[in-house]
Amino acid sequence: MGAGNNIPFPVQSFCHDCPIPDVQDPRPCPTISTRTLIFVKVVEQGSFIAAAKSLGLPKTTVSRKVQELETRLGARLLHRTTRRLGLTEAGSIYHEHCQRIARELEEAESAVSQLQSGPRGWLRFTVPYSIGITWIAPLLGQFHAQYPEIRLDMHMGNEKLDLIAGEADLALRVGALPDSNLVARKLGSLRTQVFASPAYIERYGEPLHPEELQFHRILAMRKPYHTGNSPRFTWQLGENGGELRDFPVTPLMTANDMSALNGALVCGEGLLLTGDVMAKPFVESGMVRRVLAGWTGPEVDFNAVFAGGRLVSPKVRAFVDFLVEKLNFDANYMLAQCPGAKLAQQQKAQEDAALESSGKRILEKVAASAA
Repeated sequence: MGAGNNIPFPVQSFCHDCPIPDVQDPRPCPTISTRTLIFVKVVEQGSFIAAAKSLGLPKTTVSRKVQELETRLGARLLHRTTRRLGLTEAGSIYHEHCQRIARELEEAESAVSQLQSGPRGWLRFTVPYSIGITWIAPLLGQFHAQYPEIRLDMHMGNEKLDLIAGEADLALRVGALPDSNLVARKLGSLRTQVFASPAYIERYGEPLHPEELQFHRILAMRKPYHTGNSPRFTWQLGENGGELRDFPVTPLMTANDMSALNGALVCGEGLLLTGDVMAKPFVESGMVRRVLAGWTGPEVDFNAVFAGGRLVSPKVRAFVDFLVEKLNFDANYMLAQCPGAKLAQQQKAQEDAALESSGKRILEKVAASAA
């Protein structure tokens, strides 16, 4: 047991209904008892002495309040030795609930305080690099102009910070929630699709079916489960929104973030399966276009994720509301940017017919000269 989450502990502020709002008052508080909050602080600090120093109280007072709490509950909460304190089974269960209550009380005070002066303070959030660069970073100046009292700290990367432990106030994440204690607000949706540059198509041709991907040059995102020297890569695609199938690919280049592969995509070095949202600027500029018409990957949500609770920090709420207003992700947008499969097949048939006709003319000339 060591220092855990640093939960501020304004003792008297939680006992306004008590006739004498002081830690010496043994009567139970109508909301949450002072003894309980002292117990949380003891566990957080790891000793009675450290807790007493943090609270500005005598060690004997802190020890007595914990003993009174144990008496009231009829259970021992702490193992006491000369060297350290440890939680009993009952203490561990009780502390888990009390810590959450203490945090919510802190959030309540913070929310009321900020309500008087508006959203303010540092807001630390995390976002995948590709989306952060393309979509979020261009909006930050506008957000700060609207909320000048909020300071922003953007962490870009694919690793997931622990929101419950307070490593960040907010996470912008793609996909399903990994933790039931987190709350998500949908900002939009995206769908993975296959893209190529005109230079690639001219040089290597265009795949008309995912089975052909194994013969093409591939740029692929490396996932955490891709370990070893020769990991197996597959792309998940479904036809016209149907069941997804795995198609094997052999990458010539991999990266842990799609944005690192954009340069190679534009230069015509390979095909890339990426989110339509990330590819949109390149498609609109004509640098790349979608291939494999009718085949798409899974549709996933892009969410603003934060720790659950009845209260949401005003600065978090302000930022999420801003993103909901400004972002306009539409998983169906890119479908309109690709020529239909039928048209692509017709073009291929015309090319084959032209080659066949040319071959026949050559054979006729050879036969005529031989005669």
